[in-house]
Amino acid sequence: MSKFTIKFGIASIVSLVLLVSACSKDSNQAEINAGTTVRLNIGQSYAKADPVKAASTGRGHAAAAQTVEIPFDNQYTLVATLTAEGAASAPRLKASHRAEAVSAGAEQSALKQGTTYYVAIFDAAGVYKETKVFTQGKGTPDFAIGKGQYTFVIYASGTNKALPTIEAGTTLSTANFAGLTADQDLMLAQVPFEVKDGQNVLNADLAHLFTQVSLKFDASAIGVVGSIAGASIEPSNAAVDVALADGALSFKGDVNPVTFRLRNTSGSIINSDSTFIATSATSNGIVRLKGVSIGGSAARDVNKGGWNLKPGVKYILEFTLKAPLGGMSMGGYVWAPGNLVYANGKYSFAAPNQLGSSWYYNWLMPAGVGTAPSIDQMQTYSADRDPCKMVNAAWRTPSRSEYEALFAVDGVGTDWQYKYNGAEGVFYGSKDLKAMSENPAAYLFFPGQTGGSSHYWTSYTETNWNASSVLFGGYMNVPNTFGSDNKTNAFQIRCVRN
Repeated sequence: MSKFTIKFGIASIVSLVLLVSACSKDSNQAEINAGTTVRLNIGQSYAKADPVKAASTGRGHAAAAQTVEIPFDNQYTLVATLTAEGAASAPRLKASHRAEAVSAGAEQSALKQGTTYYVAIFDAAGVYKETKVFTQGKGTPDFAIGKGQYTFVIYASGTNKALPTIEAGTTLSTANFAGLTADQDLMLAQVPFEVKDGQNVLNADLAHLFTQVSLKFDASAIGVVGSIAGASIEPSNAAVDVALADGALSFKGDVNPVTFRLRNTSGSIINSDSTFIATSATSNGIVRLKGVSIGGSAARDVNKGGWNLKPGVKYILEFTLKAPLGGMSMGGYVWAPGNLVYANGKYSFAAPNQLGSSWYYNWLMPAGVGTAPSIDQMQTYSADRDPCKMVNAAWRTPSRSEYEALFAVDGVGTDWQYKYNGAEGVFYGSKDLKAMSENPAAYLFFPGQTGGSSHYWTSYTETNWNASSVLFGGYMNVPNTFGSDNKTNAFQIRCVRN
């Protein structure tokens, strides 16, 4: 059983303004005078989505958006973005001496019509007196009450599920809702309030305390999703206890994933209903998609962890299918459609028959741009320094074993036998010169310098000073050996898919 408590100040639980108007002198008398009432104006709010930590509450705010690219197969990539909604707190309402001058929810986030909400009344000593029940949009939300100092605990279920009652004799300091579940979507405001003669207006936003996530899978840029068998998100505790005095959350019970309810399981766009989870702040939320098929591809699972999730935040998690990454499958790997090139601050791939930029070994910037690295900065290969990833996280510099797999494929490696639009180099995929001359784009081509050859880096580190390279082009046979070159040399790179 895990237990985690989050305490938050009343100022952060709600965005509210208490407006009191009196038609006679102030008094601390408890008796009910004619016309002494409280008019309710109730909205709702979600935790803010800015990265600043609330100074007075201890409740961390959620980052506005989190984005990551996930390679799906050799053709498609998913861009997953988790966005926190409700970034702005409800603006303040204007003060008024008459309730009818205040439009219900005019500047608040509206409470859903038909939502049942409860007003538990505690007296000045913190002793529970009674609970009033109202339904948003039905009837006039007001009640008669004696003058005096009170604390009103206003709460509701965002899904209109049953909520606990408060027993007679309970004090505010001990009031506790035990064993709540995430799908009850508890909303809460605790409001100290002085009731005066006449009509009093109380404005409050009910703060959602649990995490809410909806899922969208968008493949409209590419085509129809064949199917999604299911989706889930974790972690979620089995139960939560909520202390009404300060809104402290205690997470209890087993931790399990929660299943998204998909509205449709095929089509270009797939949506889910809102899913609720009960979790303390975590940086390891996990989303799992089951049986995803794109454009008739074989169904596969997509799992991604590392999501930052916060209590009280409403999120939308969107998976967008990117255009195909391109490239050509050869020797069991997918190779980039051209050499890696850097121009005007952007990384991309050159045309198949053109050389790319010249790169130092395992360095993010090409020769001639920025400061050249020293040997000490390149002693071992690091994925963080791989310039291929700057085009897309799905690409990287090839290893020796990947080149060895390519060498085993039929190819034509002498420039006098065939050129690709005038460029000398090496072909892989066939030894049929006629076929290549008719459709060169159907084969993998490594261009060399005119009248000569070009070196290509592998990711293999040989020593602190040298790394393994491959020589393509020139008057030579199909290469099947590797060279050893100083890492400060500037060579070509042909990226390969992860």
